[in-house]
Amino acid sequence: MTRLALIISFVLLCACSPKEKVAAPSNENAPEKIDTSAFTAQVGIVAYTRLSDATQAAQSFDSKLASFMYHPNPVNHTEIQAAWRVAYDRFLNSLIFSYLPIQDPPDWYSQKIDYKQLLMQLDSWPIEGGYIDYIEGYPYSGIVNDLTLDINEESIRAQHGFTDPTNASLGYHAIEFMLWGHTGKRQSPDFFPQDNTAPIPSNDSDAITEVAESDVSAALGTQVLQPQNHNRRRQYTQLLSELLQKDLHRIQRRWEPSSGYYAQLLQQSTDEDILQAAFIAAQELIKIELLEKRFSLMSSEFSQSSHQDLIALIAAIEQWFMPTEPELQEASLFFLMQQSNMSIAEDFADSLQQSTACINRLSTAAAETAATNLDQCKQDVITLLSNLSRGAGSLQVVLPNLD
Repeated sequence: MTRLALIISFVLLCACSPKEKVAAPSNENAPEKIDTSAFTAQVGIVAYTRLSDATQAAQSFDSKLASFMYHPNPVNHTEIQAAWRVAYDRFLNSLIFSYLPIQDPPDWYSQKIDYKQLLMQLDSWPIEGGYIDYIEGYPYSGIVNDLTLDINEESIRAQHGFTDPTNASLGYHAIEFMLWGHTGKRQSPDFFPQDNTAPIPSNDSDAITEVAESDVSAALGTQVLQPQNHNRRRQYTQLLSELLQKDLHRIQRRWEPSSGYYAQLLQQSTDEDILQAAFIAAQELIKIELLEKRFSLMSSEFSQSSHQDLIALIAAIEQWFMPTEPELQEASLFFLMQQSNMSIAEDFADSLQQSTACINRLSTAAAETAATNLDQCKQDVITLLSNLSRGAGSLQVVLPNLD
């Protein structure tokens, strides 16, 4: 395996020549340099721990999925949906480490197992649900109902992003769609173990009850087509869970402290480089994941829990800077900021608290105030991003300019 260095400098991120790196201005009265070694020494271990948490949550989900498939019913359907939410939260808690500016080996890119490609397989959204299973008005659409397509790892991976990024056949949100369906009202009978691969029209009372109350009169006397290919739906959903674990475990191994590729890159890097990489990861997570993507509230649309994605991500920022583990608190970014400039550190903490409180309120906001509240949360996060930059500057860390 080709050994590559950790790409962390502002210069490389901006595609500049190493000779063009801007040196910090000299200052004879500059404060004494702060020892960051305690923080940098534990970055790889924390990354491994967060990825392990995500992997364990995915394994727990898979175990509950097996129980659900054994006896699908409304109670364990609700339980498996809750397990999906927990698993996705754990993944979002680990997402900040994907923004560390790390260069993967060239052969990983060609094999589509580099960090970026794995994330596209794990967390692709928005997705077109009709690409993988039936949706309203199209009862026989998608992978599940395409009897010419084998449901195995090779074919399902080949279908991912086949003609468009929304053609997602893998990842958390493909599983989300399978559990909730297009309208968020999928029923557990969709997963009953039965073979009926041909359309079976029905006009019984059970079918009519699935129609909205306002449409009952129109449904009476008509034929309602029931979902088909239950066993393929079961097989596909279980395969999704298996491949999710496989991709997560691949990333987790790269952070393994003694032999993981990413862990070794950190061990070969200077404290200054790792500190810069840590601030870059936080800046990119806030800028890209929060401000540019997740405030659209489209990431977990089928479960109608996109606001929870924001909560999980802002919690990951807080844990990155202010870990709850006692052994990490005096080896944290916030502790370093406090040592450098208490006022700037307190401004950062206040803006983080304000952003967290605003995002937490989104889930309970009335419809008429939702847009206003969302705009306020965006402004709070922009302030947080500004204070993050100030905190980095207090530690003489140069960050890329924000576009």
